[in-house]
Amino acid sequence: MERTSYTIRDATEADAEAIITMHDQSWQDTYPNDAAGVSRDWVRRRVSRWQNPDKLEARREQIRKSGQGKDMLYRIAQDEQGKVIGLISPFRNEEAQRVGAIYVDKQYHGTGLAQKLMDEIIAWADQSRPLELEVASYNDRARAFYRKYGFQEIEGSEHKVHDVIPVVTMIRKGDNK
Repeated sequence: MERTSYTIRDATEADAEAIITMHDQSWQDTYPNDAAGVSRDWVRRRVSRWQNPDKLEARREQIRKSGQGKDMLYRIAQDEQGKVIGLISPFRNEEAQRVGAIYVDKQYHGTGLAQKLMDEIIAWADQSRPLELEVASYNDRARAFYRKYGFQEIEGSEHKVHDVIPVVTMIRKGDNK
């Protein structure tokens, strides 16, 4: 079955639990990598912490803030049954603007959904400023995707997130840079 029918819209507080569930599954599908020292068990333990009332309320607060100004965007993609299948949450402050999160359910890889979500981020971003992101250094598919959007890896930026996941920083230069 080809999976191409979806809707992209602003997230609401009512979406918070479904967003956490989708984010959780995306981490489990994306980050385990024995060669990089990121075990499936570590990822499961990490995401299991997200399914609690405090984290749920924190997610709702993020969504509330995204609706109050121009410094954060929180959008989701839903399939025809209403299941959350993608999310973005770019943000900016005086120092930087960042892609934040962009996740797509693995069943929707190759459907163009990630491109549509990235287009939303690019349209939201201040084009005069650089846009940054971090990506797992072993995620060649994601790195190639970001390069299509003009992101370049910053040499020497490798570090570990949560002291476990090796990442590299990528940047898309702004029009004035």
